[in-house]
Amino acid sequence: MEPLSPEELVRRCQQTLPDDTRAFELLVAHYKERVFAAAYRIMGNRQDAEDQAQEVFLKVFRNIKRLEEPTTVTSWIYRITTNTCLDALEKQKHRPAQAPLTPQGDERDAEPIYADERTPTPEQAALHRELRHCLETTLAQLDARDRTTLVLREIEGRSYQEIAESLALGLSAVKMRIHRARLAFQHLLDRICPGAWREDRAAEVGAI
Repeated sequence: MEPLSPEELVRRCQQTLPDDTRAFELLVAHYKERVFAAAYRIMGNRQDAEDQAQEVFLKVFRNIKRLEEPTTVTSWIYRITTNTCLDALEKQKHRPAQAPLTPQGDERDAEPIYADERTPTPEQAALHRELRHCLETTLAQLDARDRTTLVLREIEGRSYQEIAESLALGLSAVKMRIHRARLAFQHLLDRICPGAWREDRAAEVGAI
C-alpha cells in the first residue's frame, strides 16, 4: 500500500481527530525534520528549536480541521513555523550568537553552502570553517524578520511564491524584503568579517 500524500493525511485528520491520531502522527513524521530544521536556523539552538517545533505541531493539531484547502498544507505549516519562531524571539528580546546553516549533527546536510563535492584540502577545509562561522555569525545579527526571510530563500531554497504564502505577504513585498535583507547581510558581513567573501576566496571553496 502506497503511503498517503500530505493532502490525504490532512483529510484523514479532519475526519478522525481527536479520537484517532494515527493520520496526524503520520503527518508529523512527514514534516518534523523540515519543521525542526527551519526552527533551528531561526532560533539558533537545539533546545529552543525543539520547543518551538513542539509548539508548531500543537498548533497544527488544534487548527487542522479549519484548513479549508488541504493542498496548501505545506505552506500552512511553514507559516505556522515561521510565526511561532518569530513570536518566541520577540519574547526572548535577544538574538542568538549564531544562526546555524544546518542542525548540529545532521551529517546528511553537513556542508550546505559549498558546491564543490571534491574532498577539500586542509587549507580549503579551514576556509570552509572560517567562512561558515562568518556567515552564521552575520546571519544571527540580522533583525529576526530579515534573518527568517534569508533562511527561507537562500538556505532552504524556497520560491518567492512559497515565501509569500509562508509570511502572508504579497510577491512584491517579499521581493523587496529579500532585497533589503541581502543588503543588510552584506553590510554586516563586511563589518564582522572584512574580506571574508572576496571572489578569489569564494572560488577556492565553492560559492553558494
